[in-house]
Amino acid sequence: MYEFFEKIENYIEKANLAESNAASTEDERECDSFVLSFGSNLKNSVTAKRICVQFRKLYYSLTELNCITNTVHNYEECRNFLNYWINFKLRKNIKNENNNFCHVYNGLESQITGRNGGYINLAFIYDINKDELDKMSKLYNLYEKYHKINAIINTEQDLDKNELATLSTQCCTDYNQASYICNDGIDNGNNSKFCQNLKTFRTKFEGLYENVNKRAPEYSHYFKSLPKCPNNKIMTTAVTGTVIGLIPLLGVLYKVSGLNIKL
Repeated sequence: MYEFFEKIENYIEKANLAESNAASTEDERECDSFVLSFGSNLKNSVTAKRICVQFRKLYYSLTELNCITNTVHNYEECRNFLNYWINFKLRKNIKNENNNFCHVYNGLESQITGRNGGYINLAFIYDINKDELDKMSKLYNLYEKYHKINAIINTEQDLDKNELATLSTQCCTDYNQASYICNDGIDNGNNSKFCQNLKTFRTKFEGLYENVNKRAPEYSHYFKSLPKCPNNKIMTTAVTGTVIGLIPLLGVLYKVSGLNIKL
């Protein structure tokens, strides 16, 4: 399920292109029929058509990543990414996700199956468990920021220090939230696929800090590395503990104040 994270930047680029480039006439035509039949199951017809068009574009573009080869690993990577992507899009935009996911997805699949030859076997696309999808989305979100930071570092122009600071700070917050799942949450024990992939992300992200130092050391203080991220959970716990500790003291002071008034 998590195999595609090994080459996640390639998939992020393909997804970004599918979500931004203009649709072809064929994509528009094929997705009009999807909207007529299944559009009412999504938030609105515009969203329904956009997802359909992007799905078609992404599906065909993945062949450029050598998905259709004799290498089973490459094939599974592409299929699992496509599975994640369509689950994420439909979960966000479908009206009744519990009952309609498979129904709507089958409608999307019909816009591809039997057209222009076969590429990725769509029979293995399935409804991902909601908790697992949430964890995958957290990891994907981290890698999207990683991808943007990496692009900033590798640009031939001067580094954008403000964007570098903003993205790395956002990564700190998002990483802390994700790591909670592995340290104190439902995946406590760090042995799940999600936690293993989160460790890999941490290693890669720290590599970015080293690259900033090599490229422009004067910009390194704009990059917030993960070890320097404030742990908001600890801070919240400390504040909560302080407030709770003050409650008995306030009660004592109230009683003393009451006695003084009587005297």
